[in-house]
Amino acid sequence: MENLYYNLSEEEFSKGRKILLWGFAALFFFAGLYILVASLVLGQKSIPAILSIAPFGISLVVFIIAGIATFKGTDLFFSIDKEKIEYKFGMIKPVTHSFSWIDIKELVMPSKQKKVKLVFKDGTSFVINLNWIQRKKSSYIRKHIYHMAREKDLNVKKVLNLSKIS
Repeated sequence: MENLYYNLSEEEFSKGRKILLWGFAALFFFAGLYILVASLVLGQKSIPAILSIAPFGISLVVFIIAGIATFKGTDLFFSIDKEKIEYKFGMIKPVTHSFSWIDIKELVMPSKQKKVKLVFKDGTSFVINLNWIQRKKSSYIRKHIYHMAREKDLNVKKVLNLSKIS
């Protein structure tokens, strides 16, 4: 079976989505400023200054999300080859995981979830969560893991949900 390599940092957030996030953050920030100016500077008593907390809070959250989307690491990937499964993924602090095929005893693949549970020969297990990857890519990754496990003569269990067998 051929090797699989996905560069996950390409299509996480498109430029249009990043622009929309920054625009919404700026919009809520200016709305909070308007409320403060209308209440304190212009002296409109019908608008209390405390109302500016909500737009400032929303703008802070959206600024954080936009910053993470814009300035995050660009070396996110998912790779499956004949020796190992290796991936680096995460929004805030990406971590590299590498699993050798000879250490894996069996796979558990739920049909209703985008996850794969690896059970190792030493009795430990690890769940690869593919929920944050695009649907098409995650299904290709799951299929490739399944076929590579069959090629390696590993036991593959198919279940409906992962929580029922944990």
